[in-house]
Amino acid sequence: MLKAGDYDIHKGRNVEEMNLEIWQEIGSIGILAISTFWDIRFKKIPLYLMAAGILPGLILLGLRLGQSTGSTFGGKLMETAGCFLPGLFLLLLSFLTERKVGMGDGLLLLIIGAMEGAGITGFVFCWGLFLQSLFAVVLVILRKADRKTELPFVPFLLMGRLILFVM
Repeated sequence: MLKAGDYDIHKGRNVEEMNLEIWQEIGSIGILAISTFWDIRFKKIPLYLMAAGILPGLILLGLRLGQSTGSTFGGKLMETAGCFLPGLFLLLLSFLTERKVGMGDGLLLLIIGAMEGAGITGFVFCWGLFLQSLFAVVLVILRKADRKTELPFVPFLLMGRLILFVM
């Protein structure tokens, strides 16, 4: 059994880092799963759900930055900025398209960015875009949708996160 201070030779992580990763995964998959229900059922994500995810996200961000001992201040600053880029991009897109892209999707990605960091959030965002696009193409080919059909984005973010979880 591994205890604090032990080292996992397979992935080059110590126990504290592995424990933090578990909490990051639980938090992000949990909030994505609950948000998926709301996005499919009501086509919106409640603000109180976002508010409930902000504090754990910021705590996990602080813990993650505190564990990265080899990083300089500039590196930690870039990591912090990077983890919010996908969410900020969607918020900007929501504003520019007059909310054709949901603002809740951007806010949710900001929370996932705080919980998981830049790499995982970028991965989840790209997989979400890819899977949603693939689904949309299939619907258009089957004549079940057209250009104006609205598709929820959060279920595809959840699928992207689950793909990463399994890998």
